[in-house]
Amino acid sequence: MYISKLKNIIKPNNDLLDTYTKEKWDEIEFILGIKLPTDYKKFINTYGVGSIGEFLWVLNPFTRNMNLNLIEKGKEIREAYIVSKNAFPEDFTHNVFPNEGGLLPCAITDNGDEIYWLTSNIGDEWHIVVYESRLANYYEYNMGLAEFLYKILTKEIECFAFPDDFPGDEYRFIV
Repeated sequence: MYISKLKNIIKPNNDLLDTYTKEKWDEIEFILGIKLPTDYKKFINTYGVGSIGEFLWVLNPFTRNMNLNLIEKGKEIREAYIVSKNAFPEDFTHNVFPNEGGLLPCAITDNGDEIYWLTSNIGDEWHIVVYESRLANYYEYNMGLAEFLYKILTKEIECFAFPDDFPGDEYRFIV
């Protein structure tokens, strides 16, 4: 539902170099050991690799760019979170994937904010957690990634980790 709404406000990437088949998604999910949310897979299949408003980057498991790759960058972000959690356990209270209910990174911002899924056994029930750059402040949203992106862009919700000028009045997906 929210992918359709996103398509109404952000033009899809009709020039995708790759098509991400069910077999490719199955391979990624096998590597991760968990089933990813349907809305995320639809987002990647629709938009590919790029940024929203030249600010927010959704990690993509198929890109060769290791700074945007869900598996490689996600591992790096999780390892950094563990270091912070070990140093400041009272501030970094979430578990980290693959632990039960652990955080799994799904997007990043140019400011260094990290957007995570709060995982569960059912991928389509994952929620969003945003950690501010260089701080232990976080914000939880009881919604999936596509709904979160749509509501941020339409200003139905606000994320205090993001700058005041994001999303702005015009949204584009930059490849």
